[in-house]
Amino acid sequence: MAKKIGKYLAYIAALCIFLQPALYSKDHEYLPIDIVKLSRYDEDRVMYQHIETPHGEFSQDQADNSVASLMVIKDKRVFLFRDGYDSPEQARLNMAMYDKGGQLLPDIWINKIDGVPDYVLVTDRKIEIQKNTTKEWVSSNYQDFYSRVREKFLKKQVAIFLSLIVNRREAEIAVERRRLPKKTLVEGEAVRYITTVTGRTADGGTVYYAEDADGDGVTETFTVNCSDGFHWGFRSGPNVVCIVRNTQKDIENIIGTLTNLAYNGSPEEEQIIKKTFPTPEKVNSMIDTLYNIDAETERFLKKNNINLEEGVNRKSSQEKK
Repeated sequence: MAKKIGKYLAYIAALCIFLQPALYSKDHEYLPIDIVKLSRYDEDRVMYQHIETPHGEFSQDQADNSVASLMVIKDKRVFLFRDGYDSPEQARLNMAMYDKGGQLLPDIWINKIDGVPDYVLVTDRKIEIQKNTTKEWVSSNYQDFYSRVREKFLKKQVAIFLSLIVNRREAEIAVERRRLPKKTLVEGEAVRYITTVTGRTADGGTVYYAEDADGDGVTETFTVNCSDGFHWGFRSGPNVVCIVRNTQKDIENIIGTLTNLAYNGSPEEEQIIKKTFPTPEKVNSMIDTLYNIDAETERFLKKNNINLEEGVNRKSSQEKK
């Protein structure tokens, strides 16, 4: 009993911290993965972080508004790749140059996510072994590794999430739909809804979240958080997958249908329902068992050789002809 209560409390805590839709739908900055601040290095794991936020024209973006990070820890070595990497030092210099107040501000984070890694850092625990921020060099040496590992990892996490949707009762899948405010819609445009989905693994330790924030039917945010204590400091965010406001087509092809499948049902769920769907014969037999003319009236009808069901069937057949 205590174990079940512990799992439930862990799940609720994860929901409160990570899964409030406002955190993803509105401004919320996450700390980019920093190898120096990793809580531990002694276990193999993979993590993907992908953040895209709109550029603020009247206030400078303090954090990179378009950057993806793929981290692999294997045999106590850490391999970190970034796509859309900008030098923080150069960004701060740009910020000081442009931030004069009372004017539209250009985007100081110049590089954007494009599916091509432009940064690599390899460490043995915290000791740096290799670092390169030249896009041509990084992409020519690690593009294949980056693309294949990222795709495999994300597809595996999506498959796990879909398994929770198929087994939604046990996974406690929660789907919420909220109507978008009228002021966000163009005149004459159809009503649209924000859709959010949450679910957890059987042990309660990993929480999955997906969101369609603009009601276009496409999932832009997908996160996976494991309550094992792994992090890289304050504002780390979900520690397995953290995709926020994605606009990249290759990522959309992997996560884009999640909220729709959770709300409308998946093909796999349809198959399961069809297999367990009762036959007409079984339902008709149940009707005969549950609903009958009372005994006294039944004796009266039999005494007068009256069969009302046959009469109803006969009349129905004649009308069909």
